[in-house]
Amino acid sequence: MRKLMMGLALVVMVHLLAGAASAYEQIIQCNSKPCYGTKNSDKILERIGNGKPDKILARGAHDLVRANNYTNDTDVVKSGGGFDTVNVADGDKRDTAKPGLGINKCIVDARKEAGAGCARVVVR
Repeated sequence: MRKLMMGLALVVMVHLLAGAASAYEQIIQCNSKPCYGTKNSDKILERIGNGKPDKILARGAHDLVRANNYTNDTDVVKSGGGFDTVNVADGDKRDTAKPGLGINKCIVDARKEAGAGCARVVVR
C-alpha cells in the first residue's frame, strides 16, 4: 500500500512540474513601443538597453511582465485580466505597474510605482 501511495504521489508531482515548466505559452521580447501581449499566458520582456522607456500592454490570461532588467527609463506596464506578475523593479523609481482585473503581484522599487490593481506589492 505504501509503494502504491508513493508511486501515485510521484505521478502527481511529475504532472505538476510539467505544468509549471510550460505555464507560459510564449515569450515576447519587446522591440517597439508600445509592445503587446496576446490573449494567452505570456512572458513579456522589455526592450533591450538602458534608457529605453517601454509601454507594455499585456492582454489576457496569466502573464509575467519583466521590465526590470534595464534602468534609466520610464516603463509603463498595463495588464488585462488573469493572475499577472508585473516586475518594474529596475533600480529607478520612474516606472508604473497598472494591472487590470484579477489577483496581481507587482514588484516595484517604490510603493508609488504600484497602481490600484496591485493586490500584492513587493518593494525591492
